[in-house]
Amino acid sequence: MFTSRKSLLVLLFALMAFSNGLYAVNATATLVASRGEVTATTAGVPRLLTQGDPVFVGDEVSTAVKSFAILQFIDGAKVTVRPASKIVIDEYVFDGGDGDAATLNLVEGGLRIITGAMAKTNPESYKVQTPVALLGVRGTEFAIMLCGDQVCEEEEVTESPETD
Repeated sequence: MFTSRKSLLVLLFALMAFSNGLYAVNATATLVASRGEVTATTAGVPRLLTQGDPVFVGDEVSTAVKSFAILQFIDGAKVTVRPASKIVIDEYVFDGGDGDAATLNLVEGGLRIITGAMAKTNPESYKVQTPVALLGVRGTEFAIMLCGDQVCEEEEVTESPETD
């Protein structure tokens, strides 16, 4: 009896490790750096993110005041989610073909993006949506800030992850 329980436990742990590996394989991005409190909310359930954690399509990534997150996406793009900000990854499909598509939704706060392979090879497929505008990407690096109900200049915001 002891041997079968031990075997069952080994099998259970192996399945857990395997399922966590699959979970990470389907990730759209990975949290590569952060400071402070960073959460990802999926279907109303929040989870704290730490370096190396996966982020998925449908996740709402939020940073607290004096916090920031840097996400590296599957095509190499890096997105810095600024303090007191919230983004939703509405769509992110990348395989290097015609079906590539990305839509990030900036709900509040700001972000800075260094685009990856998708925006370089197929720029019309990479979009950032805000409550006041839908932006198509035409460059390799840009920043977007929301100030109330409008897009504002980055200089108008005094707190920055690069200078704190």
